[in-house]
Amino acid sequence: MIPQSFINGLLERVDPVDVIGKRVQLRKAGDRHTGLCPFHDEKTPSFHVYPDGYHCFGCGAHGTVLGFLMEREGLAFPEAVEELAGLLGLEVPRESGRAPRADPAAFDVLAAADKCYRKWLREHPEGPAAIDYLRGRGISDEIVRDFGIGLAPSGWRALKTELQAFGEERLLAAGLLAGDAGKTYDRFRHRIVFPIRDRRGRVIGFGGRVYAEDAGSGEPKYLNSPETDVFKKGRELYGLYEARRGGRLESAVLVEGYMDVVALAQHGVANAVATLGTAVGEAHFDSLYRFVNRVVCCFDGDDAGARAATRAVDAAFPALSERRELRFAFLERGEDPDTVVRRHGAKRFQALLETATPVGEHFLAQMQTGLRLADADGRALLIELAVPKLAKLPAGELRAALIDELARRGQTAAARIERRLQDHRQAGEAPPAERAPPPPLQSRLAQRLLAHLVKCPRALGDLAGDEAERLELAARETLLGEVVSYVDATPDADTATLLGRFSGDDAHAQLLAAAGDPALLDEAALRAEFVAGARRFLAESERQARRALLDAARESGSRDDLRKLVAAKGLHPQPAAHT
Repeated sequence: MIPQSFINGLLERVDPVDVIGKRVQLRKAGDRHTGLCPFHDEKTPSFHVYPDGYHCFGCGAHGTVLGFLMEREGLAFPEAVEELAGLLGLEVPRESGRAPRADPAAFDVLAAADKCYRKWLREHPEGPAAIDYLRGRGISDEIVRDFGIGLAPSGWRALKTELQAFGEERLLAAGLLAGDAGKTYDRFRHRIVFPIRDRRGRVIGFGGRVYAEDAGSGEPKYLNSPETDVFKKGRELYGLYEARRGGRLESAVLVEGYMDVVALAQHGVANAVATLGTAVGEAHFDSLYRFVNRVVCCFDGDDAGARAATRAVDAAFPALSERRELRFAFLERGEDPDTVVRRHGAKRFQALLETATPVGEHFLAQMQTGLRLADADGRALLIELAVPKLAKLPAGELRAALIDELARRGQTAAARIERRLQDHRQAGEAPPAERAPPPPLQSRLAQRLLAHLVKCPRALGDLAGDEAERLELAARETLLGEVVSYVDATPDADTATLLGRFSGDDAHAQLLAAAGDPALLDEAALRAEFVAGARRFLAESERQARRALLDAARESGSRDDLRKLVAAKGLHPQPAAHT
């Protein structure tokens, strides 16, 4: 908590004109200043700034300078206070008993690294090759400058040596070095480097991409900073600061990588943002909807893109309302936003965005995939699958519209679906001890799959269709499930990054032992065995689920209804005439 007396003192000492005037062009008019309102479109100034705050006579927006920063910059209240205190050179006091704040020097370390990387792109002997690569991808010098793109040269200690004055401990804490104390080296080497900025423009981490065929030396093509005190991958979006710097955003395009963001900006699409090596989550949508009311997810045209869209629906539902729009644009298989704009131009890409599928339409189409709605069983299963997801959607016109459409497709009454939603929410509030435990797992096979996946994370990508998602579900609440979830959400993960993700976790020793076991198979054979083993695991899980359902039928006596549900789920139980 920040003492109220400190907040009051800030508001007394800060002139709103100084703060707001840096973001809105103001003209003095008597005892106030006026300008065009940043919160709605207007041609005649109706936005007024007074000594104690602001007010717009057009849209009614008003408040203190803290409120302006929160609304205009999307800052949380503590961040807005930090911003004002920084203008006065003050340290924000905190009441005792709270979690310690991140080391303020972390931003200084990262800013110094950013300066080094940008300097090396211009001046290092390896710089011309990196610049040639960027120009070959159609990236101009202006975009390189605007996004602060730099170079991490080859070698193991260039940055460590350059920034040795900060000390090894702080370089490690900032994610700039890898390894253990006493034996550390530069995390980013022989890569083009993209600074990742927070909403205030401060560098909080980096993303790196190899730019030559031999540069990776077996390492992943893409590499991001690890999570630190100031960098939380699950919250941050690459390019959001740069997109907002260009003016008020009307919409945002969510893509999968920073090269997509940069390539789109090169072609005039300046509102693209990307997640940072993680699946899109609820916190990402919370961040975006602070600034825009329309988000279009644009994913690659492959199975991974389809899975990303599924996760995006789940993550976005809690944040949606009738005023917040979400759409999905899917590219042709083998294409990504970078290739589309380079081959076909920005007009083609913008046309894809304009014809993107609304979230409700995509959600229902996704739910009914593979179901026969001509059959009662298929319609029942559609409702069974959709209700848990719809329960995440806040009450309002959007949810009401989806309930009505689901009722139409399921040939039932909307009121029945409403009752199912109510029952689901109440069940979800039950204490953990009252919930059914997960089904037992095939431990030996699970251990073998885990060992294969640790040695070769890319093997997960060899599974077809939704097999990876089904494997994660079948292995839920186990270490195998956690590893599958991480690898599926982090396609560029290798053994080292996987172990780093679980560093400090109780499971780290087990994963480390699996990674250290001698490999008895070459990579191709290991990947083939992983796929075969995963399919055996899924088949056994389905057999267990079938047995559990039939046991429940014996106990409940409602064999006919349950047998229909089992058949609709594709489990195909044996006839129950003698059960």
